[in-house]
Amino acid sequence: MTTPGALLDRETVPSVEDFAAACGPERRWFDRLVRWLETTYGVVGEPLFAGRETGWTLRFRRSGRALLTLTPLADESLRALVVVGPSAWDAVAGTELSEPLRAAWAAASPYPDGRWLWPIVDSDAVLEDIERLVTLKSPPPRRARVLEGVGVG
Repeated sequence: MTTPGALLDRETVPSVEDFAAACGPERRWFDRLVRWLETTYGVVGEPLFAGRETGWTLRFRRSGRALLTLTPLADESLRALVVVGPSAWDAVAGTELSEPLRAAWAAASPYPDGRWLWPIVDSDAVLEDIERLVTLKSPPPRRARVLEGVGVG
């Protein structure tokens, strides 16, 4: 987590397009995660300034609880934050995960509020693992949610 965030100007609240553009040529993973969260959970991201080094993040919440936070980095990569609470740990242990996510899981210290995973989204496998982890920690609503006039790409 040594790479600083891409959007560091505290005074300028970025749009979703600003977040996507900051991801550079690999923005497809950002776009796909945003669309998935919007269509699966009916949520939109809220910009959150996370500090001088990290800058702006895009946090997705459902019923007041964080689902996923996305941070574009200065090297045009994308970092995700998934906090998996203790109630989902057994399910995660029995889930097939890619090597980067399995390593992130093993490295994450267990805290009372959960394990904090900070993967770099650099492949479809990592993206699918992130979707799987979010689904394990917060099952989607039974009916798909539709957001009109909101979205990426």
